[in-house]
Amino acid sequence: MKPISLAMTAAKVLVGGPFTLAAVEEALRRLRGGRGTKKLAALARRLVRVLGEGRRPRVREVAALLEGSAAFHAHFTWLAEVQVSPRMVPALGAPERWEVPAITSVPELCEWLGIGGDTLQWLSAPWRGDEECGHYRYRWIARRGKLPRLIEAPLPVLKAVQRRILEGILERIPAHDAAHGFVKGRGIVSFAKPHTGQRCVLRMDVQDFFPTIRRGRVLRVFLTAGFPESVASFLANFCTAITPAAVRAGIPGEEGWAMRSRLRERHLPQGAPTSPALANLCAFTVDARLSGLAAKFAARYTRYADDMLFSGGEEFRRDVRRCEVLVGAILLEEGFTAAHRKTRIMPSGVSQRAVGLVLNEHAALPRRERDRLKAILTNCQRHGPESQNRAGHADFRAHLLGCIAHAAHVHPATGAKLRALFEGVEWGL
Repeated sequence: MKPISLAMTAAKVLVGGPFTLAAVEEALRRLRGGRGTKKLAALARRLVRVLGEGRRPRVREVAALLEGSAAFHAHFTWLAEVQVSPRMVPALGAPERWEVPAITSVPELCEWLGIGGDTLQWLSAPWRGDEECGHYRYRWIARRGKLPRLIEAPLPVLKAVQRRILEGILERIPAHDAAHGFVKGRGIVSFAKPHTGQRCVLRMDVQDFFPTIRRGRVLRVFLTAGFPESVASFLANFCTAITPAAVRAGIPGEEGWAMRSRLRERHLPQGAPTSPALANLCAFTVDARLSGLAAKFAARYTRYADDMLFSGGEEFRRDVRRCEVLVGAILLEEGFTAAHRKTRIMPSGVSQRAVGLVLNEHAALPRRERDRLKAILTNCQRHGPESQNRAGHADFRAHLLGCIAHAAHVHPATGAKLRALFEGVEWGL
């Protein structure tokens, strides 16, 4: 057996159980037939020190360290037959309390997902882009003054698997308290409310948020939850995608080079049901660091997808430029990039806006939007709804109800007034 094969064999055994100092020492002793030495103990300490105790490392990370260890080659010219059944090993701390299903083998994963082994391999497509597999449909959304947004929507078979992963695993893992997008019980109002009535508001965006999150980050979420690498790898593949070259060509010019390069690698597809939850979990460290940074500036921080808000009093207003620079630095350290052209510093003397809301006094729709909706409903009463459907909505009544529901969610009193106007419209048959 070649040395690298010895290292991979030993690594699989070490990663199959808890990655703690005692467990690693015991596994190394068993690999030598029950015999331990001081050098083996030192090797165990080095593995835990370098890779981190209480987390599940990658098999290849462990194998690389073993391969470079003289003690390993001196003690493991042969390996004892050791059978280790993989088990769930969540990271120490909060992950130990996550109520995720115990799936420790690929056959168990197939059973949990309700698919066969051939379908599992076909859907995960570990080495191929979507040109060969065709698991997604692609749609470009034009944006004024910006690069178009790519929606990558999974086809029904893969979408069903992703929904199973979302409901059975991801929704059982809590996001950071600062994350308000795509989290049950939170939304744009809870995102904006902490920043109402503040002396200064800083609004920043993350550039290409979903495509920036690569497969490695997604894999780490599942490893942290405790899944063995063989299972976590399939789960990560189901939730990430490589955009075909023909689709990437739809991003024009030099300005779109960065986006094209991100889509060339496995990334979170914007349009998959698992992507929003995974984006929040992958950004947990970012949220934790930015929350700590905001506290140092006597400010508050919340995030809604790629939108970030910071706000505070006079002390924050004086240091807001320094805060902006440090936010950008933290994002870079965490593998993200700030969209600096979209950064806005908004003191209380101007209209403080974020996610379509005005924040100066309380979270509210902009006056122009409220007045426009009120005028449409009034004219519907006077001249009939058909005269106001200038955009050609297929179901204009449902469209107006949706607008009123949004207004009521933001500010119930405004919603009640608009609803009263709506009730006075004669819709006919």
